[in-house]
Amino acid sequence: MSKKKILILTNIMLIILISVAGIYFKMKYDEKEKQKSIYYKEQQERITLYLKHNTIEPNTIKSVHFTNLETSPMGSAMIEGYINENKKDNFTAYATPEHNYQFGGAMIESERLSELLKPAQKLKSPDDIKKELNKKKGH
Repeated sequence: MSKKKILILTNIMLIILISVAGIYFKMKYDEKEKQKSIYYKEQQERITLYLKHNTIEPNTIKSVHFTNLETSPMGSAMIEGYINENKKDNFTAYATPEHNYQFGGAMIESERLSELLKPAQKLKSPDDIKKELNKKKGH
């Protein structure tokens, strides 16, 4: 074979190899984004459950809106949002490594939101709330 044919064949193989690698990395990225989306939805449900079941007066929180999901420098997931269509009633919830990156009740809330919630010693974690709800369904 001439050098020209070898060069063309090598270039074709290189193009095929780069294309396959690009497709592989794109699929990996899409899978990671899908997992992130599933995780984010699970945490939204946990935070909503926590907020709605830990209010002093029942049915005080009508809606919970989420605005941002980030990873903190310490590795915790930070989920920001607000309640009842009022962006001033905001919160930042944390899903920490100590709780297997699941929201367990760690939250910084606005002054107005903290007035709606029960005192700290009476707050229940999302896991405790789920257990109580399951017991009520079972009886």
